Amino acid sequence: MVKHEPLEKDSTPDPTLNDSLVVEMTSPSSESLDDLSPLIVNGGSSAANDGVAVPLSNRPKPTWFRQMSRDLSEGWATHIGSIGYLGSVSIAVNSLTGPAMLNLPDTFQRAGLIPTTLTLIFVAVLSSLCCLHMSNTISKVTGNSSFRKEIEYSEAFEAFWGHKSFIATQILFFLCISCLNISSIVDTAQVVDTFLGHWFPGGSAALYMYWEDGPHFEFIRWSFHSCSRDTLKAGDCVPFADDDDVGHHFTIGYVMCVLVFLPMALMDLKENAAWQVLGFAVLLVCSLIFVIIFILEGLNTDYISLWGTSWNTLFGVILFNYALVLAVPAWLYEKEPTVDVPKVVNGSAVLSTILYVLIGGLGAMTMPHASQNMLESMMSGTFGITMQICASVFAFFIVGLGIPLFCVLKRMNLTGRNLLSRNKANLFAVYLPFAISWLFYTGDWVTQLLSWGGMVFTSLVAFILPVLIALHTLDETDELGSVLVYGRFDLKEKSSQAIALKVLLVLSVLASIAALIGNVLG
Repeated sequence: MVKHEPLEKDSTPDPTLNDSLVVEMTSPSSESLDDLSPLIVNGGSSAANDGVAVPLSNRPKPTWFRQMSRDLSEGWATHIGSIGYLGSVSIAVNSLTGPAMLNLPDTFQRAGLIPTTLTLIFVAVLSSLCCLHMSNTISKVTGNSSFRKEIEYSEAFEAFWGHKSFIATQILFFLCISCLNISSIVDTAQVVDTFLGHWFPGGSAALYMYWEDGPHFEFIRWSFHSCSRDTLKAGDCVPFADDDDVGHHFTIGYVMCVLVFLPMALMDLKENAAWQVLGFAVLLVCSLIFVIIFILEGLNTDYISLWGTSWNTLFGVILFNYALVLAVPAWLYEKEPTVDVPKVVNGSAVLSTILYVLIGGLGAMTMPHASQNMLESMMSGTFGITMQICASVFAFFIVGLGIPLFCVLKRMNLTGRNLLSRNKANLFAVYLPFAISWLFYTGDWVTQLLSWGGMVFTSLVAFILPVLIALHTLDETDELGSVLVYGRFDLKEKSSQAIALKVLLVLSVLASIAALIGNVLG
């Protein structure tokens, strides 16, 4: 009789409930969780699987569980944009129709119908190409062909040109949008004060601060009754404007502007999209009303010449109108995947240019002496109550809604690569412009801010730098990018792309030089 050795008892402790499921998860991917093949250890009494690690993909699961797993995996892996075509076009057009638009009737009268119209078309084409090249450059960042990575303006430069370019473009981007932001805040505050001055008893009010052998403070009022009819018709009836003033005004209009738009500036871009759609609708409706009123008022070609008399600020003002590239990087990340980039960019540029020519040209033929801010003439009351109210609504929703948009774009660029936290970025992008804009309320500050800001910062950030980085990436990567810059005639060969970019760069530089010379002579 053979004596068997006693079996040794397995020293492994019985599995607990927490040990029954062992899940190995690496970084989530867009694939289903089934494909991650985590292991299930069956610690129960089943003989078939006792102590054996079984792949999860081999175990039957309910259909709802597989679908939930797939959705969770895809949600973790990728960011899905939520801004559709309407929101995209609204953001683009609202970025183009900023405070510089208010100078167009005056620009048409000074520079003439033909030069101004041709310059608008030329800069619109230039701007569209720069925006598309910037979009294509961002799509060349590794793993970002579908714009699922948040690559802001300065981050695109760092990806291909190093950290120094990241810091330099941060500074330029900040200064460029600050010019737009401050101008928008001042223009909106002046419009609110003008509205109060026309419609509220006693008009608007302000705390006037000046220095004369020490600080002085006065509480003053302003009403349109203080302006003569000729001043009203010329559009020179500006709230709290006095050439002898050497101080600063802290007005009710400015306070209302802060109360309304500062909370919006703290939102995200996708949260602002709904407000931008509202602004876009107001833009179209008000523009149609303006055109009808201009035609009914009677167009006088004597107010405008074909070739004009002064082209000094022509390029500076118009370049400032086409700073769409500032909004492109943030929008690319937040747009829906199905939104076509060239359609939005080109369509918005065409629509904005048509509005510029209609409002600027017809306004120049209607106003004998258009002011540098066309709304001052429209809100004077000389064109009727309808125009007066419509101009107020236009300024508040179009120029005003540009304020939070500019703040959001600045903050998103400042938080790129974790340069600043969101709270610190808000200090510079949101609170700073609101805190200092009232200092520019009166005097010639806004005009100088527009002309010199448009000349220096916008020409660099919106026109020259996007072309330079696109040209640089030709040597850095073999990626073609996912944006068809030239449509059906898109260039495939690097040599052809380089030639086209060099031509575009020369045109951008010439336009910037023209703006510089014009401002110096002006």
